[in-house]
Order: sequence, then structure tokens, then C-alpha cells
Amino acid sequence: MTMQRIFFQIVVIALLHFMFHGCESSSGLSGKNITHLYSQNQVASKIDVEYSVTHLEQNRSSLNYRIDLNDLFDPEDSPKGATIRYRLYQNYNSQVSMDSGYFVLKELPLSGFYDGVQEIEVPSGRNYMLEIDLIDLYSANRTRSFIDIVNSNSFSNQSYKLKRSNDKIVMKSFVEQADSFFVQCNQQIEDLHLRFYGRNFPIASPPFSAVDNKPFDFTPDSLIVLRRNEQGDFVLYVTKSGMYQVVTDTLSRSGGTIFYFGEHYPKSKTVMDLILPLRYITTSPEYYSLTNSENLKKGVDNYWLKVGGNPERAKMLINTYYSRVETSNERFSSYIEGWKSDRGMCYIVYGPPTKVLRNTASETWLYGDEGHYNTLKLTFTKVQNPFSNNDFRLDRNASLKSPWYRAVEFWRQGRIITY
Repeated sequence: MTMQRIFFQIVVIALLHFMFHGCESSSGLSGKNITHLYSQNQVASKIDVEYSVTHLEQNRSSLNYRIDLNDLFDPEDSPKGATIRYRLYQNYNSQVSMDSGYFVLKELPLSGFYDGVQEIEVPSGRNYMLEIDLIDLYSANRTRSFIDIVNSNSFSNQSYKLKRSNDKIVMKSFVEQADSFFVQCNQQIEDLHLRFYGRNFPIASPPFSAVDNKPFDFTPDSLIVLRRNEQGDFVLYVTKSGMYQVVTDTLSRSGGTIFYFGEHYPKSKTVMDLILPLRYITTSPEYYSLTNSENLKKGVDNYWLKVGGNPERAKMLINTYYSRVETSNERFSSYIEGWKSDRGMCYIVYGPPTKVLRNTASETWLYGDEGHYNTLKLTFTKVQNPFSNNDFRLDRNASLKSPWYRAVEFWRQGRIITY
């Protein structure tokens, strides 16, 4: 390694140390701008990284991470490197962090994915918010992430590690294929039970419509006792689409839930993946015609060709629409597929928001300049859901009727816009 490279590395680490320990009283997180989390297009400075948290014992937790090394800068005369910095807050409204720290990853491979784990201190007995920055050691590229910490002493998704048959940790709330999975608990748990719900939930209603939120029937389709393997892990078989809720007490509604939405999810690969999200921009007769076509794929192609007017335009519309569907699946999945959710509906039809502000209880999406008279403002309230910590419901009202029909009409005219 050259002296210039060594000097550069020392400077970077020194600057990072100043950033991490010298800015604890920076601006608070109330109304935090998280627009970058919902960006549809990959930006040059973005590093693909996934996190999961597992609570251990005595106020300790493990932060698991998976980094796409291809997104890191490739120095000529040294291995790749990165720094992970974290701050623990009581909630999104807190101005001062409770704890912070950072660790440097050196000698990283040149390509592929890198899995690692770091122990952090998270007091038990309540919930928190964890802010994490992944910073390329040899460039200015970084990615900021936020994790809701559920550590209120109740059994949740963060009470265990879910592992695939290849021993890789499942980082998302959903699994992408039917398989046998292993629930690895770090706490002393004698028995685990599985409640399976094979429900098919409806898609979101238009933003201006009244919604009749029917109470959920908590009677599971099946209830079984999970068995242990020779290593002492509980074995969970995912065989069909639905919700797999792992609980320690069959009388409790809380637990950790794994979702399986089909083998191609979150991608749109089957013909029904293409048809179902079209309900947002089709009339009832059009949608009925699509779902009852003798050749479903041809019906979808003909619809987009009619809207676009020519094959090139139709292809552009298709790419944009379904990339928004897939982004919604990645970002907004909860107890339902992301594209079915209120945020997914708005993201697909309106496009990525100009600004997204999050606080403890809600998200606010802005389309247009803040404070401008024709700026569209959408508020999503966080719902306490025993199956998911990612359930946000749109605050519906009649004033959203005109913006909705205007945006839908743009699609029907073959025009791609962000509202």
C-alpha cells in the first residue's frame, strides 16, 4: 500500500471519528427527510445494504448486515473498505442519541456480498429507532438506513434469527421461495408455536374513498408446534403463500411473522403479477376484460399498446409502471404485498414523492414544492399491527379525489409523470 493511500485512510478515519463523536447535538429526527429510501432510480452514491437486529440477553443486541461489495469503490492498490456508524434514539422525534458507535471494515473482498455482525447495546423494556450510515472508506458514497427497534420484552421478529438452509440470515420481512427455514433463538425459549394465515387481502381503495376496516379474524388456518433439529434450532416449513406467525404463547397475539407472497415476489414475473396492479388505472369493464381474457398475456400487451399508441411508448410505460410496483413491494410490504398497500398505491400512480418526512407516528409525502398552493400532501398514519411494524394507512379525504383522477388520466393517456 502506498504512503498516499495510508495517509488518505488515516484522514478518512479521523474525519469519521469527528463526525460520529462531535455531532451528537445535531438536528433532531422529528420530520426526518427519508426521501432517499423511496427513490426508484439507483443513484451513483448508493450502496446496497440490508440490516436486521436480533436481541440477545442483558441489554445486548446483534446488528447483522449484508453489503453488496460491487457498490464500493475499487482502489487500485488495496482491498475495499467501509465504515458503519450507528446512533440509537428513543424515537424519531428525539434530538439527542442515547448511544452511538462505529466500526471499520477493512480487507473486504472485491465483489459479491459480505455478511457480518456487530454487537451493540440496546436497553430492554421499550422500543427505539436505530439510524445507520454505511460509508465507503475510499469515496464519499454512503447509504443511510433506519431500523425500528422492538425490544419491549415481547417476542417479535427481533427475538430470533431466521436462517435459510444455506445458513444465510433472512434480512427482509418476507422470504422469496418456499423452503425449510430455521428459527435460531438467542434466549432461553422452551417451545415455539406457529400460526398460519392463508389470507388474501384486497388492494387499497382510492385515496378519497371511505374505507370499512373490518376486524381481523385471529383464528389461524392451522396451529402447530415447531420441532427442533439436532442443532437445537426450530424448523419452519414454508410451503404456500401466507403469514407464518411464530409465537411463544398461543393465547398471545404478538409474535414474529414471516411472509411468503409467492416464488417471484417482489418481482413482477407472472402474468397475474402484471394484471392485478392494473386495477389502479383501469375501469371496471377493462379490468374484467383483462382478467377474463382467453390469452391473459396478450390481453396485457394489447392494453399497454392501446394506452401507449405504439410499441416503443408502450414498453416505456410498462417499464416505469412495474418498476414502481416492484419498488413498492421492496419498501412497503407488511401483512400484504407492498403494491396493495396505501403507500404502494400512491407510489405506483403518483410516482416517487418529492419529499418524505417521517416522525414516530406517521409519514408525510409531498409532491411539489413545500408550501406551494398546488403541492399534493399525503399523510400515512402508522398502525399498531401484531403482524408487521411497517403498516401505514393513508388519511383519506374528499380533497384527494381530483389529484387522483388527474394522475390516473395521465396514465390512461400514455403519459409518464411524477405528480
